Amino acid sequence: MEKVFNIGIIDDDSSKVTQIMVKLFEGFGKATSEKQEKYSMYKFFPIELEIKDELDEMIQQVLEEKLDCVLVDYKLSSYKNVGYSGVEFAKILGEALFDFPIFILTSYEDDLFLNEIFNAYQVFDFGRYLNEESERIELNYKIIEQILKTKKQKQKWEEEIKKLLPLAGQSQEIDSQLLDLDAKLEKSINGKNAIPDKIKKDLDSNKLTELLNKIDDILGKE
Repeated sequence: MEKVFNIGIIDDDSSKVTQIMVKLFEGFGKATSEKQEKYSMYKFFPIELEIKDELDEMIQQVLEEKLDCVLVDYKLSSYKNVGYSGVEFAKILGEALFDFPIFILTSYEDDLFLNEIFNAYQVFDFGRYLNEESERIELNYKIIEQILKTKKQKQKWEEEIKKLLPLAGQSQEIDSQLLDLDAKLEKSINGKNAIPDKIKKDLDSNKLTELLNKIDDILGKE
């Protein structure tokens, strides 16, 4: 069965957005037969995000579009006057959505690593992605792997919460595990709306169970 992932693209150059979309649609063409067999069921649906003045507005777009991953240009001020870089956006997104898959495409790789502290695994050279089949295949592969990893982690947290929920109130250790799992799961969905840890720690066992039941209902509607 075919699975479609929504991929957000952020770049102030519309022509580059179009080029990235083409490479996403190419998927794993000309990859090894092993990779084609493993990943051919996954398709990308590219969505161009409008560049906003405020980072909070950008994060809201990611939530509203129900994206699975974001590709962002490092320098977003070539054609637009914005006060943040792709790296700054990536860091804020990481704070808002725990472990969200995001990759930076740049033509200024040396400049990026000279001026920023960022995971090299998530940085790809824009020119190579467009012109080298191996680079296109590598990034498309990493996109899928990171999305699957994130989804698998969320599912694991949900299963652990459901397993521990009937035991809530029996011990401080169990309640602490539930609160920790719930915090991670909430932040992976929308960290800005997550209930602060301090408030959760003040809840008694009955309220804890009620809270987690409500969250479980919400997750069932996602």
